[in-house]
Amino acid sequence: MRTLLKYFSWRYLRHHPIRVFLSVMSVALGVALFASIDISNTSTEAAFRRTVRRLAGHAQLQVVRAGRPGVEQEVLRKLEGLEGIQAAPVLQLSTTVPGLKDMLLVMGLDLQREATVRTWDTSQDGKPQIYVLALLGDAIFVSQSFATRNNLKLAGQFSLNTPTGPRKVTIAAIFKDRGAAQAFGGNVAVMPIKTAQRLFGRGTTVDRIDLVVKGDVRDAARRVAATLGADYVVQPPPTQNSFLDEALTRLRAILGVGVVALLVGIFIIYNSVSISVVERVREIGTLRAIGATRPQIFGVVLLEWSTLGFLGSAAGLGLGMVLAKSLISIWTKEVNQVTMIVDISDLAVLPRTVAGSLIIGTVTALTAAYFPARAAMSITPIEMLRQNLYVMTSASHYFRSFGAGLVSIAVSLLLMGGLVTFEGVSLIASFFAFLGAALLMPQVTLWTSQRTRPIFDRLFHLLGFLAADNISKFPQRTALTVVALAGALAMMVSSSSIVLGIKVRSFEWMEDAFPFDATVSATDYAATLYADVALPAEVPERVVSKPEVELAYGVRSRIHGFGAYDVMIYAVELDKYVRMQEMRGRSGFVPPGALPELRAGRGVITSFNFLKLHKLKEGDSLVLQSPQGPQSFRILGGYEDYAWPQGTLYLDRSVYRERWGDGAISYLDVKLKKGTDLEKWRTATEQELRSSHWLFVYDVAMLKKLADDVMDNTLRLMNVQVALAMVIGFFGIVNTLLISVLSRTREIGLLRAVGMTTGQVGSMILIEALFMAVVGGILGIALGLAGAKWPLAFHVAQVSGYWLPLYAPWTTLAIAFGASILIGAVASILPSRRAAQLNILEAITYE
Repeated sequence: MRTLLKYFSWRYLRHHPIRVFLSVMSVALGVALFASIDISNTSTEAAFRRTVRRLAGHAQLQVVRAGRPGVEQEVLRKLEGLEGIQAAPVLQLSTTVPGLKDMLLVMGLDLQREATVRTWDTSQDGKPQIYVLALLGDAIFVSQSFATRNNLKLAGQFSLNTPTGPRKVTIAAIFKDRGAAQAFGGNVAVMPIKTAQRLFGRGTTVDRIDLVVKGDVRDAARRVAATLGADYVVQPPPTQNSFLDEALTRLRAILGVGVVALLVGIFIIYNSVSISVVERVREIGTLRAIGATRPQIFGVVLLEWSTLGFLGSAAGLGLGMVLAKSLISIWTKEVNQVTMIVDISDLAVLPRTVAGSLIIGTVTALTAAYFPARAAMSITPIEMLRQNLYVMTSASHYFRSFGAGLVSIAVSLLLMGGLVTFEGVSLIASFFAFLGAALLMPQVTLWTSQRTRPIFDRLFHLLGFLAADNISKFPQRTALTVVALAGALAMMVSSSSIVLGIKVRSFEWMEDAFPFDATVSATDYAATLYADVALPAEVPERVVSKPEVELAYGVRSRIHGFGAYDVMIYAVELDKYVRMQEMRGRSGFVPPGALPELRAGRGVITSFNFLKLHKLKEGDSLVLQSPQGPQSFRILGGYEDYAWPQGTLYLDRSVYRERWGDGAISYLDVKLKKGTDLEKWRTATEQELRSSHWLFVYDVAMLKKLADDVMDNTLRLMNVQVALAMVIGFFGIVNTLLISVLSRTREIGLLRAVGMTTGQVGSMILIEALFMAVVGGILGIALGLAGAKWPLAFHVAQVSGYWLPLYAPWTTLAIAFGASILIGAVASILPSRRAAQLNILEAITYE
């Protein structure tokens, strides 16, 4: 075996470094895609758990209200009587600071109880540094890193956005970046709990109560639950939340790209192993004739390619870590688009990721090598010594593969048709669809090359005939390369189509649902799409009193728990909203005749995706938890709404104010009188309001641009993955053309001997490359549009409830086809040079 490895495997691999490199890199890039996504996923989850641990401090348990927010003060008094339990109330919220892009996490804490739960080190030179006078007013403690970034000093002041407008707070202490202060890169601040409750309008309630337990934690949890009753939940600090789940779902969806990329790698290695067997078929026949057994040679072939697969996997793992590190900044913004969840500062590479990457790449190479090696071992030594016989047997029809491809596509269609339903079924359907296309392509390529041979002959004469003849002789090799390129282009087209679909439908929704000209908000949407910050009470009156304003209505938007989801509630002044819609001849989200029921608090309008996710329909009832207890509403209608991926609910603001006790306004939508210069009014109003408040005035075009930027950020994350997949497709064409040159060494030598120039040889190879590029481009566009129409659209519907029609991204289609031609042309350069460098005499005697 050692002799075979040295003189049979190692010598062959050493003499073909380019082909070995291409095969190893195909595995490496596929593994890199898988590893980068998995590392980003685990890093996000680890960052969230790390943040929770830091914010929880020494607390082993938390008490929260069941089904609705707000833990009352009396709960704390009940817990004080329990032995072995120390309780500390926490009010935790995210807000913005005027003039800063970053959000700030504010924790309202009982500073006397805090010592047993979290450490806030304010010492300097061994002595606490506290500005005591600040505690008499609106005091705040900030981290050292936050203070340094913003040039803040002890006893200094800065403004903080609150539901009642910006409020100046005085820095009472600056604590070191340790423990909880390390969360979110140090964007953490602490307030005395009563100050936080007053500034943020929380009355006497808190978000949770942290418990430090002496003794058995389970026993303490049972005692606390028995004391508080069913209205409260006692649990360890959570390791998940719905915002994180929704963001990770989007990330896991991209795993499909990595799976397809590995499948492409299988095709490239399959080609490489096939030609390596063909090139060594006489050598194998000779070894078999002098006593080497089939298992020995078969084992050596599998060992050499599994070793290359392992090396490619190791390289891919390292590349995946580098890629994940570069993607973290994009991904952090993606995760935190809605509210502060994580600060992904460190990569979390789990042993399962390392093992999985190495195993996946190695098994990919082993699988790709198994079938051609097994086919070669089925040939007798005498047949192997007649090399041309083996070559011709590899160029037969591929009806069996064609039939398997049809079965694979049928499985994909059945999965998409709802035969089975489980998480990830759409990605499995996509895999079978791509696999089916790959299995169909050898026979389709054979048919295509036969049909196009006369066209090639007319266009390129002898060179075209020879190129088409070579393609028809080895359709499997060509087909797998075409599918590799098509897969990369399909991912580009399908992802662009889905993003375009969401953009178009979002803009259509905005056009119908937004009857206003401008909206006044306390939230900087460039920093976050949602911050629970309300307009100061006097602002709506100031805006409405302007002579240019014809009509305005207030909206309160809040995230609200509903089952396993966090839905968005929009409490709107519906009478004014309906009137504004009537002024332009539309009804928006309020169906005709529904306004009285909505105003009476008996009904609710929901988004269509809410109905799909919760399997509800018009006329059904739903129950929302409020501070006054459960509130029942009848669903009066559905609406195509793209405001929130987990579903939206529309209520009348007066109903929400009465039952939830929340009279704040998140933003004010304004309709201007005819003839008013919108941009001039918007700029002047924003400047006027900012003289006393940090507020923003957006027109509808600006809101559309912000939504467009969010989707572009998502697409950028996808395009990084697609770019790597296209590199794999490029390697596939280079590999196939090199194999074509090597397998026709004698033929090319004879053609050169009878007068063909090196330029003509290069042109012949270029024609083959362009054939593969054109077919790959057309197939990639077709697969991409089909993928966007079915499996990916099905996946989006499963995740968010949105069913998107197909939108053709014409710019992307042109780029994809142009990229395929460019890839084909560039990929032909190296094989052309290889063919041009062949020595004619050596080529004629080759074999």
